[in-house]
Amino acid sequence: MKCRKCHCDIPDSSRFCMHCGAAQNVSRNVKSRGNGTGSVFRRGKTWTACRVLGYTTEIIQVDGIEQKKLHKTTRSKGGFKTKKEALEYLPKLTEPSKKKAISWHKLYETWKPTHRAGKSTMDCYAAAEKYFKPVWPLPFDQVDIDDLQECLDDCPKGKRTRENMKALAGLLYKYAIPRHIASLNIGQYLVVGGGDDSERAALPDDALEAIRKAVGRISGADYVLAECYLGFRPSELLALDVRDYNKAERAFTGGAKTDAGKDRVVTVSPKIQHIIDSLTKDKISGPVFCGSDGKKMSIEQYRAMFYDVLDACGIENPVEGPEGAKRHRYTPHSCRHTFATLMKRVEAPDKDKLSLIGHTSNEMLRHYQDVSFEDLRRVTNAL
Repeated sequence: MKCRKCHCDIPDSSRFCMHCGAAQNVSRNVKSRGNGTGSVFRRGKTWTACRVLGYTTEIIQVDGIEQKKLHKTTRSKGGFKTKKEALEYLPKLTEPSKKKAISWHKLYETWKPTHRAGKSTMDCYAAAEKYFKPVWPLPFDQVDIDDLQECLDDCPKGKRTRENMKALAGLLYKYAIPRHIASLNIGQYLVVGGGDDSERAALPDDALEAIRKAVGRISGADYVLAECYLGFRPSELLALDVRDYNKAERAFTGGAKTDAGKDRVVTVSPKIQHIIDSLTKDKISGPVFCGSDGKKMSIEQYRAMFYDVLDACGIENPVEGPEGAKRHRYTPHSCRHTFATLMKRVEAPDKDKLSLIGHTSNEMLRHYQDVSFEDLRRVTNAL
């Protein structure tokens, strides 16, 4: 063999060259991590883990000549006491970041100090935010246009307050979109004036009957039917706990929104009593209307289940509305309108009906009640 340094002939088993004394068996550093797996470095008394996630190019003009500028995107985390801890953390730097869901009201509180406006304007927005209370606890990215329109329609104040509600919703979405909390400004599609454009259709009688027959056969049909006979808003329905049910009186205490709607008592119709008995049997606490895992169901999960039930029952539910705010004719809120329409057919004081649905004005009761030719004919035939 030849010496690795002077290239003179030396015996094969030589550890050193007899001519120049150079060591022949030199240990080489073996790379423990390949390119792209990251690196660690010392910063003061602690170690930092750093990893390159990728590169992007930008075309810039330099003296009238287009040139490519390379941008490196990295992710790092420091504060590790030892180099070993920093090395062990490297693989986590490529895991997708999970943003914690932020509620509607939390986003409002975060947005408020960033908005430049006078005190009177901000006071108007604060007053408008109060009427979005039903969606306060909901994750912002799960709030649906029907949830917001319901809040707008239920606002007992004048048109100016509803205009402020729409303006506030638009500002919150403009704040949320560039922060990847929302993808569409649905606030711009809210209807301030009320009337036909803001009304939601109650489920037709034949659709209600199809859902009734599907109970026990189609998953979720029992939940939809129960909402139609309880009249709770979707968020109120999902918030019901077994502890809110009085088994002796067969009634729920629940609800939110206005003073009249909060903690209202709703008795259970005999038509869904078997469903409620099954959902509350042998339970002391926990959500009545829960997911398959027994945990509270999210609005998003309930909404998807509702549409699946209507589809499985063969109920036509076309998508309507302008581009960007298209929605189904029948939504989970339609169950509440169905409840009000069913009550309209019952001879009872309006005071009791208002108590059940959670409002104080006859105007709001009429807002929820659909009018049909059959109902009107029943009145005129009795004249």
